[in-house]
Amino acid sequence: MFLVEPERGCSRGCTYCVMRRSTNGGMRLVPPERVIDLLPPGVTRVGLVGAAVTDHPRLPQILREIVDVRGLEVGISSLRADRLTDELVGLLARGGYRTLTVASDGPSERLRAVIERKTYERHLLKAAELSKVHGMKVYKVYMMLGLPGETDEDIDELARFTRELSKINKVALGIAPFVAKRNTPLDGAPFAGVKLVEQRLARLRKALGAAAEVRPTSARWAYVEYLLAQGGM
Repeated sequence: MFLVEPERGCSRGCTYCVMRRSTNGGMRLVPPERVIDLLPPGVTRVGLVGAAVTDHPRLPQILREIVDVRGLEVGISSLRADRLTDELVGLLARGGYRTLTVASDGPSERLRAVIERKTYERHLLKAAELSKVHGMKVYKVYMMLGLPGETDEDIDELARFTRELSKINKVALGIAPFVAKRNTPLDGAPFAGVKLVEQRLARLRKALGAAAEVRPTSARWAYVEYLLAQGGM
């Protein structure tokens, strides 16, 4: 896959992310013509990479040229559920997508508001419906567990909402324990603990049953990541 950056930076303000307002509230955008000019002869797959690729206002134009005009496969490093449209998901399907992957990052509406992740249930539901309409086999949602202030009620809300999504399409949850990063508003927030994260995962699995697949990363390795991210051992 040939990788190209159609944008750099991110204008959003998620409190856990090192890219938070990294360019003073804006993004550096590459014109579609320049993106296409960068593609070498003979390439068959193109990856569009960046912190907020789907925030590029001319992304549909870029995808139409790659997929419909040149007949190439395409991949995007980050899909924002609130930016997905029927045209965009259709282009991704024609570009080889079989799994539509988005991120909610917080397990509940309350926690998403706390971390300033402006992705709401209505966005995730619409994205699930678009994934079904355009023949995606799996709808994958990334999120974090162990956020500051998280309770069992947040996990229960995640299970309830995931069951709702599973009525639309097959759902897989990609789950990572929250790890505080330096120079973010959540810098210094404690790691929830391996035991607590595993308890929350067990609660989620029990509540979901066979409604969705749960794909967690290791809580133990997340604790190692936390120590490294905070600069101490």
